[in-house]
Amino acid sequence: MARRGRTSIVREVKESLQAIDKIGESKRDAKKNGTSGIHSKKQMTNTMSDAQNFVKWCRSEHGTKSICELKERHYIAYLAYLDEKGVSQGHRVNIETSLRLLEKGFKERSKRFSDNTFTSIGFCPERRLEKPVIGSDVKNRSYTKKEVQLIRENCSEEVTKAVDLMSEIGLRVKEAVNVRVEHFIPNDRGTGWCLTISNGSGITKGGRFRQLDVPQHLEKKLESWIADKSPEERIVDVSYSTVRDGVNAACKRSGVEQAGRGCHGFRHTYARERMNQLMTTEQKQMMNRVLENRKLGRSADYGILREHDKQLYIAAKRAMDQIHSELGHGKNRWALAMRYMGD
Repeated sequence: MARRGRTSIVREVKESLQAIDKIGESKRDAKKNGTSGIHSKKQMTNTMSDAQNFVKWCRSEHGTKSICELKERHYIAYLAYLDEKGVSQGHRVNIETSLRLLEKGFKERSKRFSDNTFTSIGFCPERRLEKPVIGSDVKNRSYTKKEVQLIRENCSEEVTKAVDLMSEIGLRVKEAVNVRVEHFIPNDRGTGWCLTISNGSGITKGGRFRQLDVPQHLEKKLESWIADKSPEERIVDVSYSTVRDGVNAACKRSGVEQAGRGCHGFRHTYARERMNQLMTTEQKQMMNRVLENRKLGRSADYGILREHDKQLYIAAKRAMDQIHSELGHGKNRWALAMRYMGD
């Protein structure tokens, strides 16, 4: 394939990120196959914005006309510029992620255009410049049972269904409005219902597999929701924006302070309720000890030496991984546990 003519550096950004567009593909499978990239529309939007701001700055300040002209010094200077400008460390961490995705995407783009000048080099330092401040922005975002009930009482019937799916099964708002009748099947024990999403494309984040038992107290509601619907019909017959607007209006009517919780707060409610169900008091105490270790930058099992404590650690981690699985997260996600399960 012949090399293309000169393209603007901003256009190169778009083509580079399109080269690693994996939206709708399993992130877990992509990691195993070494083909990971950008797996959500939100990530694509944020990465595109960060990367274009970077190359425009480099073009203005250093005269770079192509991504292949970028060097580590441009990367380092840009992060220093953002620091001087007052951009928070957390945001700078995210921008570094975007720049590393840009480099990866440009290498893929170069391969497609048979241009090998950039495939073995890049502009990103081997190590990141910014280190995440673990737990610095963590706070309890869950709704209490009373708050959930007040919100339900002030929502329409369809929005209430979504609230139940988010708070009782841990679905994201987009998952709650996209899940279909066919995803609910009798469990293996023949004693209730199970949510099983084998192909999550267009439903779950990253198209991930999801499976969990429906709580017994939700079964009658579920049966009434699916009674007169065909397998391919959605449980909730409104859009996710309608659900978000409905929850926002319900909070205002009922006097529930959202405080940045929004619909995602229902997933936090689910996680904490599952902690109460799956962990003993001792195991929860161990969980808090582990999370404190991580906040201080220590290994999760730092200082856990006694055999009894080791067993508590193993049990707490097992429960944490199960809750993460039910939420659609991966294993060993201590930073996420701080947000969903920490004090």
